[in-house]
Amino acid sequence: MRRLVLGVLVLAVVALLAGCGGTTQGTITGKTEEAPPSATRVTVAQVANDPAAWDGKTVTTEGNYAVGYCSACFLLKDGVSALRVEVSDTAPLPPESKLNSRMEVTGRIYVAKGSPNLVATSLVYK
Repeated sequence: MRRLVLGVLVLAVVALLAGCGGTTQGTITGKTEEAPPSATRVTVAQVANDPAAWDGKTVTTEGNYAVGYCSACFLLKDGVSALRVEVSDTAPLPPESKLNSRMEVTGRIYVAKGSPNLVATSLVYK
């Protein structure tokens, strides 16, 4: 019985790790695309300095992939300003190999507890 429980536990951990980030499926690499016409081009600093002004708006911004928080979000940094980006099926979490890479992110801004967040719909590596 003890071996069965241990085996099931090992399989569960392997399955969990296999589903956590690290994939580049769905990312757009080496491709330049125009932002959707409804997206406003802004800097990370503009959003960080006045989150309420951008709440609910679709924007395109550019910065460096600074750090992955979890399997569903990361920080996009431009100079001293940073923006929390939530990933989606169309804009998955960048792999660790893309750390510090320049990227353009398009998505919708929402404000939570005074901090801006961007729900990404597309990522383009520069």
